[in-house]
Amino acid sequence: MRHTGRSRRQGNSLVEFVVMAPWFFLLFTGVVDAGFATYGLIAVQNAARVAALHSAANVVTASDQAGACALAISELKGLPKVGSAFASQCTSSPVTVTVNYCDGTTPCSGSATSVDGGPAAFVSVTYQLPALFQLPISGLSTITRTAEMRLRDPLP
Repeated sequence: MRHTGRSRRQGNSLVEFVVMAPWFFLLFTGVVDAGFATYGLIAVQNAARVAALHSAANVVTASDQAGACALAISELKGLPKVGSAFASQCTSSPVTVTVNYCDGTTPCSGSATSVDGGPAAFVSVTYQLPALFQLPISGLSTITRTAEMRLRDPLP
């Protein structure tokens, strides 16, 4: 029996698919991982903004760690390891929230005071990303975002 040219071409396309399939899988996992990291960046930034908005109400709320933590966790509910039953004081992984009150003379973070020198609330939110795919490439593993907001009512 003779093989026709058509049957040889069909076998050729199967070989091409087998050769290219790992690259398509790697590309797909990279796109999913990049999308997840982007979603995480946006969610952590929103959590920092919401916590800073809460903390900037007045001097009393400017050091309210528990309130800022609760609001940050409510913003991060869609991320892995932070579900509806997640209960944390925001002092350890996967979510860490720190709240600092700056009265204009003491440093908010590092050695700098608030941007305009007035009383402000400074919030930092850190989220530890889970490893979705075990690729040999080291990617983004921790997201930290900060927000600073001037106190709306500096008097207690």
